[in-house]
Amino acid sequence: MSGRIADELRAGLDILPPAELAIGRGTAFPMAGWCHHPGGRTLSLEIEVAGARSPVVHHSLPRRAVWARERDAGPHAYRSGFVAIARIPGSSPAGRAEVVLRARIAGVGERETVVGSLELSAALKPPESPSPAFPSGVTGPRVAICMASFDPPPELLKRQLDSIREQSHRNWVCVISDDGSRDERAERIRNEIAEDERFALVRGPRLGFYRNFERALAMAPDSDLVALCDQDDRWRSDKLERLIGALRGAELAYSDARVVTPDGEVVEASYWSVRRNNHTNFASLALANSITGAATLFRRDLLDDALPFPPAHHAPFHDHWLGLVALARGEIAYVDEPLYDYVQHEHVVIGHSQANRPPRGPLEHLRERLGGSGKRASAIYYHDWLQLLVFCEVLRLRCWARMSEPKRRALQRLMAADRRLAGLAWLLGRRARGLFGRNETLDRELFFAYGVAGGRAPELLALGRHRPGRLAPDAEVPEPPEVPGLRAAPPPAAPRG
Repeated sequence: MSGRIADELRAGLDILPPAELAIGRGTAFPMAGWCHHPGGRTLSLEIEVAGARSPVVHHSLPRRAVWARERDAGPHAYRSGFVAIARIPGSSPAGRAEVVLRARIAGVGERETVVGSLELSAALKPPESPSPAFPSGVTGPRVAICMASFDPPPELLKRQLDSIREQSHRNWVCVISDDGSRDERAERIRNEIAEDERFALVRGPRLGFYRNFERALAMAPDSDLVALCDQDDRWRSDKLERLIGALRGAELAYSDARVVTPDGEVVEASYWSVRRNNHTNFASLALANSITGAATLFRRDLLDDALPFPPAHHAPFHDHWLGLVALARGEIAYVDEPLYDYVQHEHVVIGHSQANRPPRGPLEHLRERLGGSGKRASAIYYHDWLQLLVFCEVLRLRCWARMSEPKRRALQRLMAADRRLAGLAWLLGRRARGLFGRNETLDRELFFAYGVAGGRAPELLALGRHRPGRLAPDAEVPEPPEVPGLRAAPPPAAPRG
């Protein structure tokens, strides 16, 4: 997609804005592309959406293909690349909004061009759903259990629903958001909850697990607390009671879990058999999630900041986002005891072993790249890293005023890790925590540092001898490689068991 106006500011996008976006208390989305003016060098660049301007920190990046295609524009087409996070504050108006690139050009002045548009809504619009009824004459906090379903295995579903009904804390209701299950599976859910007014089922279009949990949370009836629920686990009868008791002044509480087979055979007595659990260090939680959604119970007003979820640029997780919001707002409590069985079966997309597997480090990536395989640094940067930056930016917009000073510093350091060498050094320095038995991030510091350094290498290599004014037509100039998976709209998340 590209825009061009009479004064010859030229631009195009590789990562487009989403087609529609709910703002809530503020949101953000990634963009990447190119922008240049034939009359001079780009001094600064910013993105404007609905009156909100976001400075583009990473601009004037090398784009050899653009330069080769736009020779009539002169050497400035070479230094035309940019990567940015566009911010939309909570005060922004709803409606159709243009996405404008505004550049300050040396010797020319300020120029702008429209590169896209999106539909903004003030808040997430939950689907119309039947209202489950809290049991009468029951005391204690009202808990809204939010289950996301997709083609649930019938036997495991029944066992999970039975374990909810057996809870010692009785004051609960359960809403089920079904993500386009086959008719026979959806009918099985309906039959299992028939004539039980505490349950409500809504069938929606296919969204993927991230957006399906968002939809389930948006359907939650008025309550004091909210609990997440998977379709195929088994809760201990005192799960809600124990989590309520642990919550106290915290924003969110979660527990350990047993890892079991569908037949109940224990594979691991604790979810944390591979890595160190973490629920207190903000930077570690941002880099590597340790909040398992099915283990959580949190205060209802947490949803004021958590909904709507940030845009799904690349494979985000709902429990990671909820954990970050909870820790940004206050504290997280942990029950060091398995309060449910985490069932591993063939349809679980993200299982225990995969969720706790350390990412491949730089040396392993290098070996794989030399062998012609492996995930490229540019893909880590443009996929994984940009998704993390979106999370960080939305947190800053929604929770900054309530964050403690150490958490603010951690957030700022994360967001600056690819802007300054000091930030990258901080990220690498955190790896030393693993040397003292604190490897709670599964070496995600090395993973992201590899992506940041490798993804930005073309810019660094282009300095000095690769000046745009000295390029020959057949010059070999490094450029960010084509990154697989860059799409015109956020991709739907994969299903998760």
